[in-house]
Amino acid sequence: MYEWTRLCGVCSASAVAGVCLAAYASAVELQEPPVLESVNGVLDILMVAKAASVPTLAPFTPTGWVYEICLRSVSIADRCPSTTPPVNYYGGTNLHVNPGDTLRIHFVNALPVVTDAEHANEPGFEFLKLNPTNIHTHGMLVSPHYPTASDPGYGDNVFVLTFNSANGQPQVSPHVHSVVRYDSTDYTIQVPADHPPGFFWFHPHAHGVALNQVSAGLAGIITVGSVEDYVCIQPGCAGVPGKIEVRNLVLKDMQVRADGTVEDEEDPDFCTSPTGTSPGRSLGQGSCPGQDETAVGGANSTGGRWYFTINGQPYPSVPINAPGGEIWRITNASGSVAYDLDLWNPRQDRQMVMQVLAVDGVGVSPAAGTQPQQLEELSGHKLDPVLCPGLQSQTPANPALNEPMCVTRLRLMPSSRVEVWVTYRDASGAITTPPARAHAILRTAGVSTGPGGDSWPAIDLASVQFNNQPTVAGAPAVLSVKGPASTLRRPAALAADLRAANAAVAPDPTCTALAAGHMRRIFFNAAASNAGAFGLGYEEIDQNGNPVPGTFQDVAPFDPMRPTVCVPLGPGNSPATERWQLVNIANEDHNFHIHQVHFRVVSAAELDGTIVPGDVMGDGVMLDNVPLVHADGICNTVQDWRNSACTAHPAVVEIPFTIAGDFVYHCHILEHEDGGMMARIRVRPSRD
Repeated sequence: MYEWTRLCGVCSASAVAGVCLAAYASAVELQEPPVLESVNGVLDILMVAKAASVPTLAPFTPTGWVYEICLRSVSIADRCPSTTPPVNYYGGTNLHVNPGDTLRIHFVNALPVVTDAEHANEPGFEFLKLNPTNIHTHGMLVSPHYPTASDPGYGDNVFVLTFNSANGQPQVSPHVHSVVRYDSTDYTIQVPADHPPGFFWFHPHAHGVALNQVSAGLAGIITVGSVEDYVCIQPGCAGVPGKIEVRNLVLKDMQVRADGTVEDEEDPDFCTSPTGTSPGRSLGQGSCPGQDETAVGGANSTGGRWYFTINGQPYPSVPINAPGGEIWRITNASGSVAYDLDLWNPRQDRQMVMQVLAVDGVGVSPAAGTQPQQLEELSGHKLDPVLCPGLQSQTPANPALNEPMCVTRLRLMPSSRVEVWVTYRDASGAITTPPARAHAILRTAGVSTGPGGDSWPAIDLASVQFNNQPTVAGAPAVLSVKGPASTLRRPAALAADLRAANAAVAPDPTCTALAAGHMRRIFFNAAASNAGAFGLGYEEIDQNGNPVPGTFQDVAPFDPMRPTVCVPLGPGNSPATERWQLVNIANEDHNFHIHQVHFRVVSAAELDGTIVPGDVMGDGVMLDNVPLVHADGICNTVQDWRNSACTAHPAVVEIPFTIAGDFVYHCHILEHEDGGMMARIRVRPSRD
């Protein structure tokens, strides 16, 4: 059996009140984020959103915004004790809880006013200049409850905003769509006992300034349970000696102007060339230089740099010392940047094979015999699957195991996460002892998000050293995974855990279930009434794909006061499963995300009846975000699409709703979300 270990920088020298502190050192070796762990079923923390210098971005020392986090038991007057050496909180903190735990957060807004928020200059949105904020536990299946007499804390509820009273009070405006609080807010987030173990993250969700706050550094990660809860727990790994280390890689980027200030409204054209150059397609190691765009109406970023960091460090060294390699848990914590990741072996001029263990926090478990092209489809085209080297066929020797998913590329839109097994392989892909000075480069290729979208630069992100450790005799070619995808698709146990929280939500008699065979259709495009704004549209379609009369809502910016969708839970508050067709008619890519659920992509073969629902594709991968490819052609309106002015590439997702409350679905490119591409959804307990 493998031994699982967590890498922790300078923990023995800098342990303060149970937190494993990863202070920034002068060495370039990658440091782990600080870790705070629950004790006796509770993690009770102080979280302060504040301005702080980012010491790792030489030659600059810009001021970003970070979450300073410590245990409540050691906090003093809403402040955390100082540490020596100082912690680089910009890289993110790792909150470690277990299923059934309670996460308590005393949240303090100590942010300064925001100076470059585009939407703060729009009528009615002037309050955004005061920099209100909140917390969202992305991907977690937890209640969005409001406070009660017995519990004054909020759940994962984006409809509460905390203002820093030192910045002033907001003027009355219908766009202040949330509960307004000053200086601090308490959150009580109960992790269900049947919550899937995995890898999640947290970030602010203040509509209109989410891009600014995430781009300045406000993000961290959440670990639920342990990797060993779903990886290598089946017979395929039994008796194998060695160990595999678990490493977190939080991808953040920051644009720093020549004067050392931060550009929170990210500019895709900040760097000299948005698409990179051959042979490595890279503009630099961990950063690229700013350019002058004034000739085309842009900004002059000459003298500045765009930093692409891992755990707050640009182009760190990643030594892999253990014979079993490492499991990397990768989070795209960027506001808007898309990554096309690979692990490049310069000596062999090839992309190295990695095994995918989990996507968006859920272990992958496709049925045996699933082919690479099917794996790509069920992953929402996030991955570039290949046959796993070392196997005689794509079907494992043990039919009880899942189909392994190996890749050479990872396409991560903002908010995506993936967990991969990285170990040294020869030119054929077979695991072997690395030669002397074996190394690789973790890099991102240039990414274009469509003719009307953005071009994100190609950057070398890290140098990876495979130290000369011998392979373990009899080591498996792949690790077995027992993911909870099937139980999440049919989340009866999760619903039972949430029975009390769901029952506390007021019913809504106007909520009606979809008729059998019907789907909801969501449109993504510029707003019909304002071509400069982003928006979402809606209609219900019947079993033949025809719109249901009276249900159409044109593409419009976010209206927080009117839920677009209302879903009743099933009898006895059992899960209610719906299918949604996501239709992107814009000329740029979008990234669909919905709170409080995980969903699966419904395959084309299942839609056209080639396979029986649940066969092969049914239980393989559960996601919390999926990229939507831009339409071919130009559609200014939904009617243009109906008239075939453009060709869309719809995705159908199956969503098991389990959690009652009000939450949102939106594009997780935060420029688009802040611009209006978001809608409110209401899930209500059943009347049975």
